[in-house]
Amino acid sequence: MKIAITGGGIAGMAAGFLLAQAGHAVTIFEQAEKCRPVGAGILIQPIGQTVLKHLGIYDQIEQQSARLDYIEAIKHTGNRLVFLEYHRLRSQLFGLGVHRGLLFSALLELSSIAGVEIRENSRISGYRHISDGVVLEMGTEERSESYDCIVATDGARSILRSVSGIHHRCVDYEYGALWKTGSCTAVTDRLLQIVEGTRKLMGLLPIGNDQCSFFWGLTADQFAQYQRQGIEVWKQDVRQLCPPTEEMLSQIDDFTDLTFTTYRDVSMKSCRADRIVFLGDAAHPTSPHLGQGANLALEDVWEFSECLKGSPDFATACRQYETQRRSKIQYYQRVTRWLTPFFQSDGWLKGYGRDLFLPLMCQTPVLREQMLKTLCGFKAGWTRSRIELP
Repeated sequence: MKIAITGGGIAGMAAGFLLAQAGHAVTIFEQAEKCRPVGAGILIQPIGQTVLKHLGIYDQIEQQSARLDYIEAIKHTGNRLVFLEYHRLRSQLFGLGVHRGLLFSALLELSSIAGVEIRENSRISGYRHISDGVVLEMGTEERSESYDCIVATDGARSILRSVSGIHHRCVDYEYGALWKTGSCTAVTDRLLQIVEGTRKLMGLLPIGNDQCSFFWGLTADQFAQYQRQGIEVWKQDVRQLCPPTEEMLSQIDDFTDLTFTTYRDVSMKSCRADRIVFLGDAAHPTSPHLGQGANLALEDVWEFSECLKGSPDFATACRQYETQRRSKIQYYQRVTRWLTPFFQSDGWLKGYGRDLFLPLMCQTPVLREQMLKTLCGFKAGWTRSRIELP
């Protein structure tokens, strides 16, 4: 088949490689002027590591990333909220703190070797069905050549989702985050998060080579206020909440050294329509509190490519894929949706409930096991799990 992929991020590049490897003629349309490694750190869970092994790049990524033995969330007072050790589920499990640019570069190389055509500076505004296929629209006049189908991986703010006609619900979160990647040796073996109520949240994610990805949660209004007050006011707030960030803060001279990102939650009635399927954040973006975005995207791409291998046509593959993925995607979306306001919101009562119950959940074996299965990406629904060791 002749397949168009919209969006050249992690999901798009992984899909390009797998589909080209299966013998399809693949073109990736990317809106950026140049495909290049950008972005902050991501936490690749065991389920995502399994996909990296299928792709043949696990060893390359693992050697340059940080092995994380547990995740920890603590209050500003020092009291522990979350302490989840991977080995309590299986001894060989761990997380991988990975620089997004490292993973992207590896996937870009795979796609290029597989013969994927990459068209940069291509701003897709829609698509249209024609007699023998589908074409992509770029602006008011330009059209692409005809393709048999479209794989939409154009991210959380997917244009194609908006014009697909598929019913969906979209909620923009008030809270976003400031991000920075830089040298930081204070935290090396875990994802560390520190909270104060539900209005202050920060984290350090080691990503290898003595680097960490740092984030500070806040609203757009709070960011604007910090910009008016100056960078030193913000730095002092960060120091007070988390002294180990000092090394990272020394690399920040201005707010231009940081990236402000907002998040949204989208639920689609279906991830497919005639000649198009949505994968990754284009299909199910959420807040990053469970850290599953990249893992779900990688798993989406792998599962869809396998469905296409075993199906007689694109439509059948899409139906099979949706059936296989629906329960798991709904589970992770709902858990993330439920969890988010307990960490970032304006409700003090939610913070009180979180502080009371989360430590108890982590200390209760049966609940801790479910939390670890969720963390690792092994939950296939509310009552089902499928443990796949990398």
